[in-house]
Amino acid sequence: MTKIFRTAAAGVALFAAVGLGSAAHAQVTESADATAEVLAALQLTNDAGLDFGAIVVNAGSTGGSVAVDFTGFRNCAGDVICGPGGTEQAAAFTVTGAAGTNVSVSVQDLGANPVVLTHTGFAGSTSNEHLIELTSLQDGSFGGFPFFNGSETFNVGGTISLDGTEIAGTYEGSFDVTVQYQ
Repeated sequence: MTKIFRTAAAGVALFAAVGLGSAAHAQVTESADATAEVLAALQLTNDAGLDFGAIVVNAGSTGGSVAVDFTGFRNCAGDVICGPGGTEQAAAFTVTGAAGTNVSVSVQDLGANPVVLTHTGFAGSTSNEHLIELTSLQDGSFGGFPFFNGSETFNVGGTISLDGTEIAGTYEGSFDVTVQYQ
C-alpha cells in the first residue's frame, strides 16, 4: 500500500511539475518604443485690419451693404454708395509653425457671436445710428493649409450691413480668427 501511495504521489508531483513548467514557458515579453513629437506652437499675426473704406449714407437712405472680399475688392449694394477708393482692404494674417503639418483656419461664427462696429465717438452706445453690423466673414485660406510650409499668409474679407441711419464718423469693432494643427 505504501508503494502504491508513493507511486501515486510521484505521479501527482510529476504531473504538477509538467503543468507548471508549461505555464512558465508560455509567457513571452516584448518591448515597445514610446515616442512623442513636440511641435512648435502656432503663431498668428494680424498684419492688416479689414477696412471697408469710405461709405456714403445719404439722408433718408434705406440702407444697404458693403462687402470687401478676401482679395480686397469692394462692392456697395442697396442705398449705400462707395466713397473714394484707396483705403479698403481685406484683413491680412500670417501663421507660422511646424512645416509638413495640416493647419486649419476658422473665422468667428457671427451667428453665435455677432460683431458690431461702434461709432468711435459713441463707445457703448446701443443706438442704431451709432452701430454697423458685421454680417459675414470670408476666409481666403478656404479653411486652412493641408500641406503647411511653416509660414503662410491669408486674407479675410467681410460684409457690413447699414440700416441708413448711421451718422458720419469712424466705426470700429473686432472679430476672431483661429488657427490650429489638425
